[in-house]
Parts: sequence; structure tokens; C-alpha cells
Amino acid sequence: MRRLLLQLFAISSVALAAAGAFAGSRPRYGGTVRVLLHDRVMSIDPTSDEDHPATRDRLASLAFETLTEIDAQGRLRPNLAVTWHADQAKRVWQFRLRLANFQDGTVLTAADAAASLAKSNPAWKYSAPDRQTVVIETPAAVQHMAEMLALPRYSIIKRQMENNAAVLIGTGSYKLTQWQAGERAQFTANEDYWGGRPFADAIEFQMGASLREQLMDRQLGPYTATELSVDQIRAIEQNSQTVYASRPADLLAIVFPQHDCSGRPGKKAVDARVREALGLAVNRAAISNVLLQRKGIPAAGLLPQWLTGYEFMLGGATNLDRARELRSDAAAFVVITPIALAYDFSDPLAKLMAERIAVDAREAGIVVQPYGELHISSKTARSSTNADALLLRVPLQSVDPQTALAARLDDLGLLQATPPPILAASRPEDILEAEQAALGSHCVLPVAHVPQALWLNNTAHNWQQRVNGEWDLDQLWVEGAR
Repeated sequence: MRRLLLQLFAISSVALAAAGAFAGSRPRYGGTVRVLLHDRVMSIDPTSDEDHPATRDRLASLAFETLTEIDAQGRLRPNLAVTWHADQAKRVWQFRLRLANFQDGTVLTAADAAASLAKSNPAWKYSAPDRQTVVIETPAAVQHMAEMLALPRYSIIKRQMENNAAVLIGTGSYKLTQWQAGERAQFTANEDYWGGRPFADAIEFQMGASLREQLMDRQLGPYTATELSVDQIRAIEQNSQTVYASRPADLLAIVFPQHDCSGRPGKKAVDARVREALGLAVNRAAISNVLLQRKGIPAAGLLPQWLTGYEFMLGGATNLDRARELRSDAAAFVVITPIALAYDFSDPLAKLMAERIAVDAREAGIVVQPYGELHISSKTARSSTNADALLLRVPLQSVDPQTALAARLDDLGLLQATPPPILAASRPEDILEAEQAALGSHCVLPVAHVPQALWLNNTAHNWQQRVNGEWDLDQLWVEGAR
């Protein structure tokens, strides 16, 4: 078993190739990059409970940096930290900082980094024995601490109050200069960035854009790029326009909030047999082939096959006979009530998927009632929702399998309940075991893995989209600049 998983991990690592956009041989400084975003982001704080974390992190990555990073090929690289090492038990880690300044001109110190990390994860202990060294102590072993600290939530941020408002200051290549929550954001080049000034003078984001009319009328000339949903990709490609898509990395899943898996005052939990039956009733192949237009792939696990190499071992096939058996078994002991399934009201594709899930469930004798709801993705919203289940889209935060699974379990509220502790996992089979344990409760029913896609104007060069959909815009430049 171990040998098989090691071979699969080795094979899958070959697939972690960059999805770079253009390779401009003569980059130019200047110009403004204008980007249309579908989602309305209310905060760029990577620790915020934001409804649209993938979009939040894209904006945040321009202004804030982490101690380490994982590059487009899936390799761990220095970022604000230049070196690091751990004790034998993997409980005490030391990181040596590079010389860098915050965007207000002040010097980054180890004390600044420790204070920022404490905001990201209060469960760990932090100290700064000198101005350039950060020490992190954890209650239990963390095998992949360096990979973990590449996650956006561990961005190094100086937080201060100005005019009774919280101000976030980073060390990144761009600094936030205009902000209208949920509407517009402008970032301008950091002239004193330690890695060298970026090429574009500014990057502007317009949020909450309805793209269908503009795409059909080809009215995107003033824009450099715009996000696309998977159902829009084919139409753009047929018009011979440039589309870039990541690997199928985001997870679309039916999620039963923890209070509906364990029960809560005044409301019974959705029976585990009914949850399992619903998972067996969903026709993932039809959803991927028709609704996702073959741009997504059926999901059996929390992580995609191309990343782990073992997803095929987790099942995921439709089995209506077994689903009906489970439903009948549950009905002999409990009253089965309709399942209220909430989906993102602003996403037309989510509505179609929820309706298709309801049709599939009916074949197994389960009544699913889809309805649109705003703010369903944040953890705060999930803790207070009246829905029995949610149709969620969860981004892939890392291309390191262990880190990716830990982050995804955290996003789904399952991290603490998953044995063995995923942060202490050191072997591929430990990661598989942790994923099997998380799926065993049937509180999360994977449906599909989908890519992140964008349309790109042919005047833009060196727009880097990584395999999990993250954007790297430091080398982006546009024609017509000075």
C-alpha cells in the first residue's frame, strides 16, 4: 500500500506544471491593468471570515506576503524568510527573515512577523530572539510547517488604527491605495519593493460584474482580464479569444453544517444514512459532462486525482440501489423530512447544479429543496444558517497534498475532528487515512472538481495563473505602456 501511494505521489508531482499566460520578451514599465471580478469582496484581510476567500486572497496577495511560498511547479521557495529549520520533533521551528520594508517605509522585524502570525493562529507560541529570527513552537508535531506558512492566512501584516479605522500594511509589490468594499479596489506599484518594482503602475479591480452581456457583445476592450465561470469558457473559446484555466482544483461539494450532522436544539440532525444515500444518488458524471461542459471532473474525494494520485480509491460512483436501501433503512427508525439545500444566490451555475442534485435525489426517494441564499460560504454564516445542507465551492489553497488537505478540512470545519492529526502526517498513507476519516461521516459529499478560468486581453503579457488558480502578477506588463 505504501509503495503504491509513493509511486502515485511521484507520478502526480510531474503534473504540477505552471499555467503561464504569455511570455513577453520585452517587458515595459507603466500602464494600468483593469480586471473584472464576479464576486464582491468586503475585506482583503486573509484572516477574515469572507464569503469569497479565493477572490479575497487574490487581492491580498498583491499587498501581503508570506514567509515562504510554493511556486508554479509546486516547489517550496523562500519569500520573506530566507532560511528555516526545525528540531527533531518538528515542534520548534526557526525562520530567518530577509531585509525588507513595509509599504509605509518601516523595517520588517521578527517581532512584527510574530505578532502577525499570532493573529493567524493563536494556538501556536511565537517569539523573536533577535530582529531577524522568528521562533514558532507548536503543541504537537507539524511536519510541513514551511509549506503551511505559504498559505494566505499566514501573510505578514502590520495592523494599526488610523482615524478610528483599521489599516493593514504589507510588504508586497503593490499597495492598496483605493478601496470601496464590495465595489472597487486599486493597487499601485510599490517603488521600494525588496524584489524590485513591478512593471504595471496600477491594477484596478471592479467587483460584482455581470459578465454575460459584455462577453456576448465583446465589450471587454478596456479590460485586461476577467474571471469566467466554467459554463462561459466554451463560448469564449469559440470566438477565438484567449482563455486560461487552471487544473480542476476547486471543490464543489454538498456540506452538512456540523450542527446538522450532530444535531442542535430544536432541530434534528439529517440522518447519516440519508446523507450517505444522497451521496450515492448524485450523478457526478452527468453534472461534469453537461452542466460543467466537461471542464470539471467528478469528485470522489476532497483533493483531486492529479494532486494526490489516490482519489480513484475513494469510490464516488452512483449507486441508486444502495441509496434506496439506505433511505428505507433510515425510514424504519426516523421521520425523513425534506433537505433544504442552499446555494450561492449570485451564481447561476450553482442554481442549476442544486436543481440537478434535487432531481438525482428524487430517484432515491429523498426530497431536496434548493433555494438561493447570500453569504453561505463564510464560517459565521454556516454556523447560523437554517439550511440543512449547503452547496459550496472551496478553493485549493496549496499544491502540497498535506497542506492542501489540512486547509480544505479547516475550510469545511472538519480539521479538529479528523484522525490522525493531519498536521503531524509524514507519509502519503496518513493523508489518505485522514481524508477517508473526513469522508466517513458523510458530512461532506464531494460532487466535482472545477477549474478557475479567465479571459485575457492580447495586450497583456506574463500573466501567471498557477495550477490551482492563484494569480502571480509581479511580472505582468501591458502593451502601450511607457
